[in-house]
Amino acid sequence: MGNSASGSRPGPKKTAKKAAGKNSGVNFAAVRADLKELMNAPEWDDGSYAPLLIRLGWHSSGTYDNSDKSGGSNGATMRHLPEKDDPENVGLEKGREILEPIKAKYPNLSYADLWVLAAYVAIEVTGGPVIEFEPGRTDKAASKAVKPGRLPEAEHGLGQGLDDNGRINGWENLADHIRNVFGRMGITDQETVALVCGGHVYGRCHPDLSGYAGAWVEEPTKFSNEYAADLVGDEWMYVEHGTTVNGEPIPEETRPAEGKRQYMTKWEPSELGKIENANATNYPPGKYKVVDEEYVNVRRTHQTDSVIIDQPVFETVVTVISTRKFGNGVRGQLDVGGWISIVSSNGEEQLMERVGDLEIVSAKYRVLSGAGPQAKVYDATPATKDEFEGMESVGVLNVREIQLSDFHILESEDKSVEIFARIEGGEYDSKYVPVLLQSVGAIFERIQPGYNETPRKAIKKLEVRYQMMLPSDMIFLWDPEFRVHVEKYAEDEELLKRDFGAAFKKLTQLGFDGCPGMKIS
Repeated sequence: MGNSASGSRPGPKKTAKKAAGKNSGVNFAAVRADLKELMNAPEWDDGSYAPLLIRLGWHSSGTYDNSDKSGGSNGATMRHLPEKDDPENVGLEKGREILEPIKAKYPNLSYADLWVLAAYVAIEVTGGPVIEFEPGRTDKAASKAVKPGRLPEAEHGLGQGLDDNGRINGWENLADHIRNVFGRMGITDQETVALVCGGHVYGRCHPDLSGYAGAWVEEPTKFSNEYAADLVGDEWMYVEHGTTVNGEPIPEETRPAEGKRQYMTKWEPSELGKIENANATNYPPGKYKVVDEEYVNVRRTHQTDSVIIDQPVFETVVTVISTRKFGNGVRGQLDVGGWISIVSSNGEEQLMERVGDLEIVSAKYRVLSGAGPQAKVYDATPATKDEFEGMESVGVLNVREIQLSDFHILESEDKSVEIFARIEGGEYDSKYVPVLLQSVGAIFERIQPGYNETPRKAIKKLEVRYQMMLPSDMIFLWDPEFRVHVEKYAEDEELLKRDFGAAFKKLTQLGFDGCPGMKIS
């Protein structure tokens, strides 16, 4: 204390000015523009890096301790052990990694400033508040990294079992833990609720990372007050990994890993379309639509662990050119590529309803990967399957895409089909090729403008059918002093937007005085 008072150490303002030198010459407008360009990420969860970068900014700041001024955003100490191995920081290595090219482009920009600015930009581009950025944070050595345990834990202090109101026994201990974590930083109950209600509209949890599963809201890349509104307005049920309802396991989307506990929107197995002894012959090729007001996954192959490439929603009509039974389920191959479940894998629920006969449209088609040797050319189309078996080809297509028309559908007694089409243009103009053969499956897929001009990639922007809440989220519903703030935000999105922006800026400036005259909006 004496040394500080005597002036042997720089005071806060001198420290801030000294820190400003670290970022001297940085064009923050250009950094902002580069960060905005970075946010769109079709290959990442829900098509955006924004939730990940918001979490990075929050976790790098949420370690602050007001009693000894350690931790916080000023230092970017999550780069170092033991802080980067805090279980609460799992997955954030990806957030740090994607920012490395920007750090390399602006070498005078500190990691500490970059992480905070990235979070601000992520909040802004998703419709949240515009937070005025104050640069000047510095990067600190590994000796300044804090030990794990400063960030909130989702099940801290909880016991076993539920009380009569469906609350996990010991929830009061978790409420105390939340208050202690935020109180240590000098953050009030109201600011805590604003941070959580604003922050948990973003992103989703993964069983292989945190152990929890699902998204808090239906649109996890858009700022809203949906978290607050749903927390107080929806019905929530307690679930574990092995929870079943009427003998049916809960949806995988909100099924936590073994040993983890969470809540999900109240759910019961659908009774629509319950069937027995599913058979592909009962679902011949044709037009199908999604039933039950939900969506169905389209996977690249018929395998249940194949990547998802689309999720047509309720009432969407698709063209199924072939159906097959795999295990207890029935899946259909689409004319635009991929396989869709018509009957669920357990063979008990009809997911798609046939609404029309098979119609194949003239269009540009693409030879499916690996099917090239099957794209043989014939002088004519066969009248029967037996006739085709005796025909000799006159060549093999050596082009990737081609215009096809004049489709001929050969139907067998089991209602399966084989499809042939006439080539338009090119070396084999007016010759015929098989589009689908039962022995090999589809050989071509239709190119639908705006959908699959290039082969469909695995999608990460998945529909949210069921929402989840962590035990630490439910605290804000159960604790009356927290709940009063949640109810206000549930009714007033603009109020939440204002308070979240103010609270997030306070959080990211704890332990950092800023640089006078260097505020950047």
